[in-house]
Amino acid sequence: MAYTLVNLIALVVGLAFLVNGYVMVKQGREAIALFVVSVAIGSGLIFVAVFPDVFQVIATVLGLELKARAILVISNLTLFVVATYLFNRIGKLYDRLSRLNEEVSLLRTELEEQRDE
Repeated sequence: MAYTLVNLIALVVGLAFLVNGYVMVKQGREAIALFVVSVAIGSGLIFVAVFPDVFQVIATVLGLELKARAILVISNLTLFVVATYLFNRIGKLYDRLSRLNEEVSLLRTELEEQRDE
């Protein structure tokens, strides 16, 4: 097994994802899904950094000729999952923001009515 600079970078980035997940939990955020995604990506990067030949096995299982194609397939699937999660999260935040704006508008109207009395 030959380790390269890419393995070191993957290890550092994986550790950064794990630290990010730890910091989120320590700060008391309620984003469990984001924590799980962070830990999964970080653990995956660390695993690939330590065992770089794992993609050759994945390429063989998927019936691909090259290890690089297996890396691209796994990367694209991971990005698809993360992007889907983020779009879902953005939609929920947009809905919450709309409700908050409605409530603020109602409170302003009520406050103005009370001032007029």
